[in-house]
Amino acid sequence: MSWHAIDSVDEAIEETRSFLSPFTLRRWLKLALISIFVGTGGGSVFSLFNSGSSIPSDDSFGNGSAVGNESAGGMPMAGGNETIPGGFPSGELPPPSELLHMASEELVLVVAIAAVLLGIGLAVALLSDILRFVFYDDLQTDEVRLIEPAKRRFGQALRLFGFKLVVQLLTLAPFALIGYVVLTGSVPLGPGAYVLIGLLVAAILLVSTVVSRITSEFVVPTMVITDSGVLDGWRRFWPVLRGQLSQFGVYLVAHFLLLLAIGIGQSILSVLVFGLVLVIGAVIGLVVVFGLFGGFAAATASTAGVAVLVVLGGLTLLIGWLLLLPVQIVVLTYVTNYEVAMLAACDEALRLRPESDSSGTDDAAAVVE
Repeated sequence: MSWHAIDSVDEAIEETRSFLSPFTLRRWLKLALISIFVGTGGGSVFSLFNSGSSIPSDDSFGNGSAVGNESAGGMPMAGGNETIPGGFPSGELPPPSELLHMASEELVLVVAIAAVLLGIGLAVALLSDILRFVFYDDLQTDEVRLIEPAKRRFGQALRLFGFKLVVQLLTLAPFALIGYVVLTGSVPLGPGAYVLIGLLVAAILLVSTVVSRITSEFVVPTMVITDSGVLDGWRRFWPVLRGQLSQFGVYLVAHFLLLLAIGIGQSILSVLVFGLVLVIGAVIGLVVVFGLFGGFAAATASTAGVAVLVVLGGLTLLIGWLLLLPVQIVVLTYVTNYEVAMLAACDEALRLRPESDSSGTDDAAAVVE
């Protein structure tokens, strides 16, 4: 018995070589754009949420620092006591209406920042789903295009985005309920209850992860092949999954080992590339610092020197990232080809990549001869 997950490794290599050649700058620039969003998905945007509460409002600064025996608001300070925001002595509390006004302003600012970051994150996530469909469409047609596939697949990407959002909300809902019960103590819990809660959390995370992976790796290409929605894609793929559970079990192990090996290789290559780029950047920085400013202390003491150092550091990191971008393109193409090759091996009707007709080529050559 042959295992499709093992056979697909070599097939993915051939399909990747075929798709990425011949090399043209225009083709690889488009693939670079796709790999940036499909590879990261917008996680970098969501990491900004932690900074929302650290931005103070105008009231948190008051109207300036206290000087002498006068407060920031121009009110006398008895005995030189410090003032709290709003010009009130530290021994006195402002009226409740003033406290409510100050709190409401800060709350509005925090909510506004969170809403903006959430909107940006959702927009990036939707763009990631659109480009994911674009990439599958390009693999199917063996042509790298952006605008036309994006228009044609926008509806499918929007349905996928909604489906993933519902899955995430359903995953978070039990956690919110468990957190409410534990924190409020509304239901008495014993040691056995905490064990059950731990098992429930593990089960929820497992189911959510499996559903997300199957959707991204097999249902989405099925949607592209059958030109259907998310639920129809699941209905089409479900009999394939149910009928070949052992094949997909081996696939999970092989996929994990494959990603582990690729991750180790990328990490080593990243250390080498960034190490070389940082050394070159440091040498250039030393030349600039001593040539223009006469030393590191003089450079950091001036605004122009700090700006030059920041620009040099940013350019160094950007160059290192650009040098590794082709590797990211190759990795994305290979891993995706491996997944669609596995899907085609389990059901030939769900083959995404066009088959290379070597026999047809040989017949044509014979006719020419």
